[in-house]
Amino acid sequence: MSARKGLLANLRSSIRRFRRFHRCLRSDSEPNLCSLWTIFLAGCLLILACVTEDLGPMPALEVPKWQDGETSGYVVTRNDSALYRSVVTLEFDEEMGDVGQSDSVSIVPTLIVTNVVQPLPDAEWFYDSVQVVFRRDNLSPLRTLRSVETDISEFELTARYARGRVQIEKQTIDGSTEEELRLPGRFHSYDMVQTWLRAVPLVSGTSFRDNLVIPFEFRTVPVKFLVLGTKLISTKIGDIMCREIVLILPTREVRFWYELAQPHRFVGLNDTQNNTHMVLESFRASHADSLPKMGTVPQRIR
Repeated sequence: MSARKGLLANLRSSIRRFRRFHRCLRSDSEPNLCSLWTIFLAGCLLILACVTEDLGPMPALEVPKWQDGETSGYVVTRNDSALYRSVVTLEFDEEMGDVGQSDSVSIVPTLIVTNVVQPLPDAEWFYDSVQVVFRRDNLSPLRTLRSVETDISEFELTARYARGRVQIEKQTIDGSTEEELRLPGRFHSYDMVQTWLRAVPLVSGTSFRDNLVIPFEFRTVPVKFLVLGTKLISTKIGDIMCREIVLILPTREVRFWYELAQPHRFVGLNDTQNNTHMVLESFRASHADSLPKMGTVPQRIR
């Protein structure tokens, strides 16, 4: 039995003893005894919360052969009705390294991914622009900029990652909210999953656990990824043989499709719980990455 399971078993046993003990104390015992036992139980719960779950091994990521200026267009349907068009553009850039993160180079190569979602003619007004920035050499998140507008509301969000923390600022018509989250040893940003999964080995049966930062909700959630078999996806630019990757969230599953061949394009997704389907309809290639061959991506210390 693992240490975590053993601690859970002991805690359940303590709770049962506490309930029996509390029934005895309720009528004629000193109130202080109940209070002391309650404090002890709260301490056990705190210890349990501090135990870090072993996420298991992380597969070695490999930077795909994505291209500077690569542009993909998608149609988003909900309840079988085409409602939105999503355009995703990848751009290469460089910026100064962060001394606080012990960068060994003064210039850090970055990947800027911009996803703009706009309504098709028959849909209600909706505009969602998300720009995420990675380090291009190790796929670590740097920042997220998001702007959303509907016919009744709007908000802007900024998330900046540095030294195991993320600083999130959300601006709405009601004012500004700012919060700093301390991040677990292994994490990725939910806004970056669609692109980041292109670096996962497309080998059936591969599975791993992770924590996803959801800036919009100021929280992180534990998730699991599972690589399934091949799936032929029909698109407007032809049939594409893909590998299916399932993102298992606490409340739902989302299935992503990635082209088996390089550059492992994101071809679409299916979110059955939200009745949402997204599929590639156009693609424009551009210039290959000028970085030296990186091979597998070094992972952060877990």
